[in-house]
Parts: sequence; C-alpha cells; structure tokens
Amino acid sequence: MRKQYSRLLLVVVMALVAAACGNGAEETTTTAGVVAETTTTAGVVAETTTTAAVSDEIITGGGVDAEAKVINIGMLADLTGLFAPLVIDITDAQSVYWDRLNAAGGIDGWTVNLIIEDTNYDVEQHIEKYEKIRGDVVAISQSTGSPTNVAALPLYKEDSMLVMPLSWYSGWAIPEFDGGLMLEQNTNYCLEAMNILDFIDGMGGKTIAIATFPGDYGHDSAAGVRIAIEHYGMELVYDGEAAVIPGQDQTPVIQGIVASGADWTVLTTNPSIGAEILAGSVQAGYQGMFIGSVPMYNFTLLDSPVGPLFSDVFYQSAYSVGWGVDAPGNNEMRAAMSEAFPDRRPSDSFIIGWNEAITMHEVLAAAIANGDLTREGVVAAANNLTDIDFGGSAPTQSYAGTPNEFVLRSLAIMKPDLALYTAAGGFDQTLSQADGTTGSAVVKDFFVGSAAAEFEFTEPCYQL
Repeated sequence: MRKQYSRLLLVVVMALVAAACGNGAEETTTTAGVVAETTTTAGVVAETTTTAAVSDEIITGGGVDAEAKVINIGMLADLTGLFAPLVIDITDAQSVYWDRLNAAGGIDGWTVNLIIEDTNYDVEQHIEKYEKIRGDVVAISQSTGSPTNVAALPLYKEDSMLVMPLSWYSGWAIPEFDGGLMLEQNTNYCLEAMNILDFIDGMGGKTIAIATFPGDYGHDSAAGVRIAIEHYGMELVYDGEAAVIPGQDQTPVIQGIVASGADWTVLTTNPSIGAEILAGSVQAGYQGMFIGSVPMYNFTLLDSPVGPLFSDVFYQSAYSVGWGVDAPGNNEMRAAMSEAFPDRRPSDSFIIGWNEAITMHEVLAAAIANGDLTREGVVAAANNLTDIDFGGSAPTQSYAGTPNEFVLRSLAIMKPDLALYTAAGGFDQTLSQADGTTGSAVVKDFFVGSAAAEFEFTEPCYQL
C-alpha cells in the first residue's frame, strides 16, 4: 500500500524542492572555467588521443590559431537559469576533460581552449552570448536548451558552426532542419518517450497521463508518447501536453492527473516543477506511478522532504549510467572529477559533460587528420563519425548515413533509492569517496523497445 504523506510535509516540500534544485547554481557557478588551473599530468585521457595520420598542412579558419596550435571551442551554458544545477556539473566535467587532455599533449599537439558563457536559459541572452563569441570559436561543444538553440539556428547556419545541443529534440538529427550542424547526443525526446512506454507496458501499465512543458521539449516527448500508446494498445486518459507553464499555478495539471486515475504519468518538465506536480498529485490521492524525461529529474531532490516520494513512486529515464556504476569510461571520469573537485558532490550530470567532450574530441581529431580545421571542415568531420565509444558509460554513437540509420534509439531506466543514497552519506558525500552514489539504481539496462525499433525516423516527431 502507498505510504501516506502529510499535508504539512508537502507544504514544506514545495519550499525545499526549489532550494534543492537551486543551491548548486549558487554554490558552484564560479567553478566553471576555474579548472584551467589544474595541472594534472597525463592520465587515462592520454590513451584516447587520436594518433591518425595528419596532413602536412592543415587549413584553418575562425576560432583556430594555427601558429600557436590552439583550437577555441565555446559553451553556451545555463549556469543560472532553470536547468543550472544540471548544467553546471556538465560544464565543469567538460572543463576537466579538456584540461587533462591539454596536459597530456592535446590532440596531436593541438591545445583546446574552452570559452564559456552563461545564457541563463534565456533566448535573448543565448543569442547575445553567441554573438559575443561567434568570431572566436570553431565549434560549440555544449549549448543548453531547445528554444534557445532553435532561435539561434539561423545564426549557426550563417556561420557554418557545429553545435552540440544540450537538448534532445528529434529535429537535431534531420539535416533538412538543422543543416547538419547540430551534433545531438544520446536518443531524442521522441524515441525516449517510446522506450518509456515500452517499460511501462512491461510493468503492466495501460492508462497514461502526460504533463509537459510547451515547446519542442514537451511537444516532442508527447509525440513519442502518442506513437507508443497506439503501438502498445494503451489509452491516454489525461492529456497535459504543453499544460505545464513555468511560473503558473500547477493545480489544474495536478487535478487532471488525479481525476484521470492513470496507471502512469509521464512528466516532461524541469526538476522543481515536476516535483511540485508529483507531490501535489500524491497528496490529492493519486495512486499511479510517475516517470520523467531525463531533464526532469535531479538527484538532489532526495535531500529534501520530497525524497521519500521519489523513492516510492518515481522512475527516471537515463541516457547514461549512474555515477557509481563500474564501467571503464565512467571510472576514468570519476577519477578525473575526484582529483579536480574532491569536495564536490557526486552527480550523474558529470557523465553527460564528459561524454560531450569525448565526442567533440573525436570531431576535432578527425578534422585534424583530414587537414581541415575550418568550420566547414569540422562539420564535415562530425557528420562522418561512426561508433564513438564511451567506455560503457553510454551506448556508442554514430553520425554517418541517414537519420534513420544512425539515430540512437536506446535508453536505460533507473529508480531513485533513498536508502542507498542515505547509506552512502547522502548530502555529505564527496567525489573523493569510493562508494559515492546519486542513489540512482538501474532497473533496466540500455534497451530498445519495439515501438522505437520499428519507428521509421525520417523527420522530426514534432514539427516546429
């Protein structure tokens, strides 16, 4: 039987959830870029440095200093906005990766210089910060957000700028939409949602409620849910697509979920608003289970009174393994982050940032091997990469061929485990401890459900 949660607890939760999802930005914003001071000697990263034959002469353009052999890449990161607690860790992981790589000799002697700008997850600021650095970089190795990147896409096209979006919109894999410039990581929101419903089907769920942000994040996920509902013979009993508006009262959404009596509710929001909806629904008597798109969950929710709720009724979608999982790529990342920030807390987001850097490393290495470090050369190199290996921390990724051939379709499912998290030290954990965990326990390893496997991917699931 579902545990009962007092109204007083959930009133307190609403105040603490915001703090749990916001403290990271306040504490660590200044760390991004500080890692340049690290003087780590060559480590495991050195083993990944590409040794392919390099042309005698390399063509260069904007963002590259051929004489000094310095490659400038940028990051347009949300360090103070809606997704800051996740993005700060992603940004710092990239910084550590490039710092270590440079200390190990760079990419065939080329040093990579990272230029970081805070966009506050705001479209105007995103464009303003891109304008600031567009002449100084050869590529963008992380750019936060769907609406921000959609707004800036005409500028990227104007510059032939390769951009790695921290956004999983299905349009990024379609060259007719993005001009072949957006180097997406992992599976997209649409295919993620199909796999989520495959998992729900395996758990016996038949009735579904959805609650999403508006925009391509929420609509793309909802499109995948609808495709999978038809495939698995399910029923959509509450349609909250685009009903979750940040800054507005979520009571109508909560009431809709509760009244639907859905077996499962799929949330495509940010962590704090998702927690508000989950807690409010349970308080109002909802007896179903919840599962969220990757950006919806932040493990720091386990630090607040809402933690028991998440441990009890919530499952999380995952593009990568968790912090404590034993895998060669994950172990390398953990060692590097622990050395750079021994007193920081574990975070699954470090893995995302580290793998972004691995991908951009492969792109730049290929461009150098091709003898073309112009922006156009970097784009061409990116769109011919195959089988990028993340050492078991995430599925291998390719970008060559048609979108239907290369799009990544796999997903893992995890569940927050408050007891596991607490036993390891909870809030007081540090990166330096061997048994650190974010409390995310794998319940289904990387898989491709039948809906995602059979889907013919030729255009974005949600058309902008």
